[in-house]
Amino acid sequence: MQLREFMKTRVVAIGPEEAASAAWSRMRARRIRHLVVTEGGRVVGVISEHDLGGPGGGKLRSGRRVRDLMTPRPVSATPATTLRRAARLMRRGPIGSLPVLDGERLVGIVTATDVLDQLGRSSTSRASRLRRLTSGRQKPMPDSRKRAPFPDRIPRAFRRESGRTDAPLIPTYIRPRGIELAPDDRTYIRRKLGMKLGKFATSIERVSVRVEDLNGPRGGIDHACRIKVVLSGLPSVIYEKRGASLEAAVDGALAGVERVVRKSVRRRRMTPARRKA
Repeated sequence: MQLREFMKTRVVAIGPEEAASAAWSRMRARRIRHLVVTEGGRVVGVISEHDLGGPGGGKLRSGRRVRDLMTPRPVSATPATTLRRAARLMRRGPIGSLPVLDGERLVGIVTATDVLDQLGRSSTSRASRLRRLTSGRQKPMPDSRKRAPFPDRIPRAFRRESGRTDAPLIPTYIRPRGIELAPDDRTYIRRKLGMKLGKFATSIERVSVRVEDLNGPRGGIDHACRIKVVLSGLPSVIYEKRGASLEAAVDGALAGVERVVRKSVRRRRMTPARRKA
């Protein structure tokens, strides 16, 4: 999800030379907690209810200007910045709001409350998706060993037997790079691996998945998922997909690697066996 999908586009702004008491009055009148400070059409700061001292901050605000209390050179985002990137930016601060800029033009604002609300909805949606995957609506059911989730760990004493190993025993490695993966994210990836590649498990020696945040706070198409499948007696398959969100990159890479693995396995099955001289 990108910020353009839920940011507030009616941004209340104030000038740096205005009185701090005027900023407080504007917040109370609009029932908001953050103002973007602009000068000459450019964003030069943000000021929050906390910066102004809250309801008991009359003495702090008395005789002072917005410039005196604002946070200058604020961290900003773009409309294409993803929800997860915005959450990470705010957590580093901590930051209560992010002005959203298109170039140098102010086009919106998101607050920590907005981001938390969307993350909550996203988690609920992901949990619902996982419940659907395990509810028996998918056919064949996930209990099938050909479509079971790929495992988290394999016992050290286990030795994979080529041509006989089912999906639950395929060594699988998920490696995040520059990004945090929640347990639900890992569960989702392993379950989708089972659904997409489990039917080829007897031809697979191991699988590795690397997910990466490419562009940092610049937004745009900034996630990549790279899947490597080591096949028995065949060249390894590597497929990478980029997307504006982690889920888009993962789903695209899974769909792509399934196609390539299917072609490789099918080609081997159709190749006539060589007769011994």
